[in-house]
Amino acid sequence: MSAHRRSHIVFLLGCLLGAVPSAAGILAGNCRLANQPAATLLIPYFEVDLANSGGQSTLFSVNNASAKPVLSRVVLWTDWGVPTLAFDVYLTGYDIQTFNLRDLLNGQLPDTGPQVSNTGTLSDSGTLFTGCSTAGAAGVSPQLAPEDVTWLRAAHTGQPVATSPSLQCAGSGTTGPNVATGYITIDTVNRCSPRTVGTLVNTPANATYFAAKGTGLASDDNVLWGDFTYVNPQRNTSNGQSAIALVADPDALTAGMYTFYGRYVGFDGRDNRVPLSSLYYARYVNGGTFSGGTDLIVWRDNRRTAVGTSACGQAPSWSPLGEMQLVTFDEEENPKEIANSNAFPVVTQKVHVGGPSLPISQPFGWLMLDLWHKDSTHAQAWVGVWMTAEGHFSSGAEALRVDDLCNFGP
Repeated sequence: MSAHRRSHIVFLLGCLLGAVPSAAGILAGNCRLANQPAATLLIPYFEVDLANSGGQSTLFSVNNASAKPVLSRVVLWTDWGVPTLAFDVYLTGYDIQTFNLRDLLNGQLPDTGPQVSNTGTLSDSGTLFTGCSTAGAAGVSPQLAPEDVTWLRAAHTGQPVATSPSLQCAGSGTTGPNVATGYITIDTVNRCSPRTVGTLVNTPANATYFAAKGTGLASDDNVLWGDFTYVNPQRNTSNGQSAIALVADPDALTAGMYTFYGRYVGFDGRDNRVPLSSLYYARYVNGGTFSGGTDLIVWRDNRRTAVGTSACGQAPSWSPLGEMQLVTFDEEENPKEIANSNAFPVVTQKVHVGGPSLPISQPFGWLMLDLWHKDSTHAQAWVGVWMTAEGHFSSGAEALRVDDLCNFGP
């Protein structure tokens, strides 16, 4: 049994017996996981109401922290971890590009490139990356074809995207046929690639995407930063925070170490991206001023190399992932374990605190979430907290990270 697992068991037993956990069990190092320029950004969850143009949507930005132009690759993924849309974005020095997921799911992509992106007075002159044309970053029209839009929207709402060998889906569709969900990764890249829809080519799930020391399609340039915001104009709510920054550290992260994209490269370390944590503390409120209660945004690593569709109406073979430990504490420090809830069964989801899968005994308190898989497989995750007062305001924050996976093997 690893020291990490022992610390979790000792912590839980100590809580249930009324003991105080040792300070030695608290996070000792952050594995360079911080809000800083990075080679990869993660937008852990998005949600778009496709049936209501004034309803829920998700905004995000990608920024360049350097004077030198940079090329980034944006990839949308479903809640089953299936890549759906990939396209390049050219950023001039100190540039910012903003996105509305509603636009992307309507097939409207940004038009960027040395000839169309503004170069400011403090920026280096435009650079034409290998594989690009003067018309834009990837040399393609920014508008998706109607059939691609139909496929993309179906993939993110759990509708059939293929008919053989049976009806095949790319996502769960648990939020309904008109609400698209998923997550986004943005990587710095060395050259332009064609825009793709419904394929693994030129996405992190492709084995040739990464090569040692950033010499593959993906680079190791730690220059990206950004943010994301959930907005609902009709309900007068919005909240957001910084995008999750995943630094490339080729000197520290080597073969046999757990890395962010490790599942796609056989954990040989060539992606060089720092891993996320697996143990989080998150406060919740379910009443009072925050009449809308608390939702948790949870992204998880399913540790599967293969990505693809599954039969509609049933979960992939790896789902539900399960959790090692979920413990709630009220404001009098009384702990209660939530056993076998499968509260976070897929790669990304929004789960209401106090709902059927995440019950609480008191309206105010906090949760300890150990997001290793139920079978004791160590796995990274990310947790955000979303508190709302219906029709008035909302707030969002990242849960507290309590461990890291930097010293773990695959």
